Amino acid sequence: MNSSRLLIIGALFSIAACRSKDSLFEKIASSHSGITFNNSIVENDSINPLNVTNIYNGGGVGIGDFNNDGLQDIYFTGNIVPSKLYLNKGDFKFDDITAKAGVEGMGRWARGVAVVDINNDGLMDMYICNTIYKDSLLRRNILYVNQGTDKTGVPHFKDMAAEYQLDINVQSTMAAFFDYDNDGDLDMYLTVNEASNGYNSSVFLERNKSNTGPNRGRLYQSQMDPGWSRFHDNLRSRDRSRLSEIHW
Repeated sequence: MNSSRLLIIGALFSIAACRSKDSLFEKIASSHSGITFNNSIVENDSINPLNVTNIYNGGGVGIGDFNNDGLQDIYFTGNIVPSKLYLNKGDFKFDDITAKAGVEGMGRWARGVAVVDINNDGLMDMYICNTIYKDSLLRRNILYVNQGTDKTGVPHFKDMAAEYQLDINVQSTMAAFFDYDNDGDLDMYLTVNEASNGYNSSVFLERNKSNTGPNRGRLYQSQMDPGWSRFHDNLRSRDRSRLSEIHW
C-alpha cells in the first residue's frame, strides 16, 4: 500500500471521527438542570455489604409527562434518602416538586419505579418497589396514582396500592405492567431479589421448580373492576378471584 493511499485512508478516518462527535451526548451541569439528587448510602452495623449483599444495587429512574405539558419529567427513587420528582420546565431545566406532589417515598428503601397509567385516565402514575428492611410494613410497595394538577401545573399523587391490592411486601426489585393475555387490561410481572448474609451472588442458582424460593418472580393477572384493576397474591388468599398469581 503506497503512501498516497495511506493518506486517503487517514483522511477518511479523520472525517468519520469528526462526524461522530455530532452524535455524542452532552453533559448538562446540575447548576443548569437543577437536578441535585444523590442516592447516598451511609453504612452502619446492620446496613452494610456483609449483612445485606445487595445494598448497592441502586435505585430506579422513571421518565414520564406527569402534568401533560408535553415535557418529560424525572422521578428518582432513593434507598436511604427520599425519592425526588423533578418537573421539566424546558431547556433542560427542572424544578424539585417532591414535597408538593407528595411522592417522597414514605421512608422506604426504594428500587425500581414503573411509570404506567394504571387507571386509564390519561394521567401517568408510578409503582415503586421497596426492599431491604426486615419490617414488612417498610417493604410495602407504593402505587402513586396521579390526582391531576393544581393551578400552578404541579401534579399531585395519592398512594392507592392497597386499593389496587398492590401493597406487596416481598423484597421487590422492579415491576413491569403489560397485557400478557390480551384481555384489554394491565397485568404485572414483579421481580424479587431477597439477599441476606447467607446469600452468595456469585453462585448460579438452578431453577426452583417448586416455586417456593424467596427470589421467585411473580406474574399477576388482573381482572377489571369498575374504574381500575385489582391485584392480589393468590398464594396468600386463594378464595379471591379478582386477580391471581400465575405459576409455571
